[in-house]
Amino acid sequence: MPDNNRVINRVFTRKVMTDLIKNGHSEIFDVVVQRYINDPEDKNHGEIISEIYSHLGNYYRNEYYYMNTLLNKLLVGIHSVNTTTALSQIRIADHIADFVMINGEGQVYEIKSDLDNFERLNDQLYDYYKAFSKVSVLASESEREQVEKTLAKLGDMGDAVGIYVLSEKDTIFSKNSGRPPKQYDENLDYKCIFSLLRKKEYENIILQYYHELPSVAPVFFYKNCLELFMKIPILDAQNLALQELKKRNKISKIVFDDIPSELKASIYFSGLHKNMPELINMLNATYRR
Repeated sequence: MPDNNRVINRVFTRKVMTDLIKNGHSEIFDVVVQRYINDPEDKNHGEIISEIYSHLGNYYRNEYYYMNTLLNKLLVGIHSVNTTTALSQIRIADHIADFVMINGEGQVYEIKSDLDNFERLNDQLYDYYKAFSKVSVLASESEREQVEKTLAKLGDMGDAVGIYVLSEKDTIFSKNSGRPPKQYDENLDYKCIFSLLRKKEYENIILQYYHELPSVAPVFFYKNCLELFMKIPILDAQNLALQELKKRNKISKIVFDDIPSELKASIYFSGLHKNMPELINMLNATYRR
């Protein structure tokens, strides 16, 4: 039976992990431990986190569970953390992309867990294709048919969307699990691509392409950089933007491998891998309320 107690969703957030690492204590964590863990005083934080994660897998596969499984499959099982960057919660036009992976190309993964609905999927996909040329939907086995029906109504764009399924055994990229995405460039939009970038990132692009930055008053700098960006052929502009985005979330394979599998997404996306000694100490410390 699904577990409707949403407090468990908050365990793997940056706030809770930061509280545990910095203070050794979190009120939200205590509430979840009290409700779901037997004899917690005999266990360390790492063991308790593992049990909470197992509970999610068995009863309440939420967005974090999907995202963490996807990150583990991509950066551990298929690609390398040394050559691939993953980003989470990236605004593209009017929507937030759950998961973006960048290696030689950029791909968006929209997560539709059993707890989600499909009301906004059409608009989400349309916006994602304004900045990225490959988009996939990751859903549960029970939602696969709904995904296929939704995409069938979207014409060529729907045909290009990849479909992946998180099975009951936590597989995603098995031979029969779905279909890979196809490249679709029809929606690409300069402003949406440019809006992904931080100031230093779009400065790097302008310098690389034009060998100088606009010499204008600061109030006009962004506008001038955007105008220059829009003169670059759009696929080249997209590729230059992806090169800059790929520089984010840099982490060594040694550090990434030391993060427990249950916490890969939480620690990776929050930047808390910079506090690895404190993280390891927290995981090994006996739980005390």
